[in-house]
Amino acid sequence: MARIQVVTAITLNGFLPEPAGTLVSWVRNDRRGFPFWRERCSALILPHSILDLLCEKDNRVDSFTYLAEIIEPESVELLRGLFLYDLVDELVVYQLPFSAGQGISVLNTFRPQHWELHKTTSFSNGICRLIYRKSCKM
Repeated sequence: MARIQVVTAITLNGFLPEPAGTLVSWVRNDRRGFPFWRERCSALILPHSILDLLCEKDNRVDSFTYLAEIIEPESVELLRGLFLYDLVDELVVYQLPFSAGQGISVLNTFRPQHWELHKTTSFSNGICRLIYRKSCKM
């Protein structure tokens, strides 16, 4: 069965960042940001393609990886749907080194008790990449 991976960038307090910032640009464009995951995925999940995903996922080989990028406000509903149906196998969070104070919360869409921190990476610009995988204790 195929895997589903979600990649997102959030502020320290769990909100989507403003899209115009230099750190957001780094996450979107640097080879260690979203492009790193795009190169390794088999298909991108778009907000309107979740039904196709549900029909195809079980028929794909284990090495097939779907990728959902959550950076725009419009993509948060996709994230909620993926977590609602318990489809996500791996969550990659780029933690930006500032707080937003308000905005669209990403953290309230998933239950942290179902996830284990697998790996962390810190970058010189203050961004930290956290990779979570589903806990076996679900």
